[in-house]
Amino acid sequence: MPLANPSIHHKIHQNGLALIEVLLSLGLSSVMFLVLFTAQSYSQKVIVYSQQLHYANRLLDRVAHQVWAYPKHYDFLLSTASPASVICLYGGYCNPVAMAQAWGAHWQAEMERKLPNGQLGVFCDSGCISGDTLYIRLTWQQSLAITTDICQQGVACIDLKITL
Repeated sequence: MPLANPSIHHKIHQNGLALIEVLLSLGLSSVMFLVLFTAQSYSQKVIVYSQQLHYANRLLDRVAHQVWAYPKHYDFLLSTASPASVICLYGGYCNPVAMAQAWGAHWQAEMERKLPNGQLGVFCDSGCISGDTLYIRLTWQQSLAITTDICQQGVACIDLKITL
């Protein structure tokens, strides 16, 4: 009895996956997990940077609202406050110089607590007189920060210009 279709008997039945298929799927899965891990890591860094920017903007806003009270004492905002001048912030009477020093010390402490290597800068073009420009600058270390006109790579900067 001749066979009607001889190719049917020569078919190989495969029950499972070949080793090469398994290796390829494992390699592809490994690459995908690496991509996901890298994306997650970068996403977390962006969130931290975003939180730092938000905090720095809030602090800059507070400094800008309070700095107007010390028009002749901008230089003292960055000088070292005496321990006694801290009472100025808690309702004690102080002269304007001590109050400016206390606020400067308070703002610097807040920067150092929330921003890595945070620094507060307050300066004028020339003499801090009427018509001059007062600059308030906040800087801190941040690996995602790019190079700008005023900051180098890895340093985040926020500036505020106030015309006196």
